[in-house]
Amino acid sequence: MAPDNEILELLQKKNDKGLELMMDTYMGLVYTIVYNKISTICSREDVEECVSDVFYELHKNSDKIDLDKGSLKAFLAVIAKRKAIDIYRKYYKQNSNVVYIETFKESELAYLKSDYEKPDHDKEVRTKMIKDIKALGQPDSEILIRKYFFEQPSKVISEAMGIKVNTIDKRVSRVLIKLKKIWKGEDINVN
Repeated sequence: MAPDNEILELLQKKNDKGLELMMDTYMGLVYTIVYNKISTICSREDVEECVSDVFYELHKNSDKIDLDKGSLKAFLAVIAKRKAIDIYRKYYKQNSNVVYIETFKESELAYLKSDYEKPDHDKEVRTKMIKDIKALGQPDSEILIRKYFFEQPSKVISEAMGIKVNTIDKRVSRVLIKLKKIWKGEDINVN
């Protein structure tokens, strides 16, 4: 393991040996950070490309690094986290229906799911249903909208909202019981 000052000196001289030493020394760290952030949504090739981008960025900006402000390990960790988060956000922006319930009006939500467009569910019933769901508050209302209107699986909801999968499932179960009681006019003081 080469010391940071030796690696940085070689990097600043644009010597390929510096890049090689840096990768030999910190590949495990960078790969682990990136893998833990994006492996559930990206391919192995995407993970490897992100890792390469991390090393490239540090190499490209090596003349701006001051080891008095932090180690190469710290700089690489920060770059790896930022790059992985950027990829994660980009993936979800392109591939998921991220929905924030507050951005919809009750009338819009009432028509999102085709099952609720059937003649036996009139507009007032649908509107009341959505109003009751929104009244549950966050995160319960958003979880239900994602689960039943957008048909997102618990794992996708978990990743998007930062809540454990088993917590999502428990909340759905409890909230459905609560909604049934509300719609039957029963007391809902039970958790």
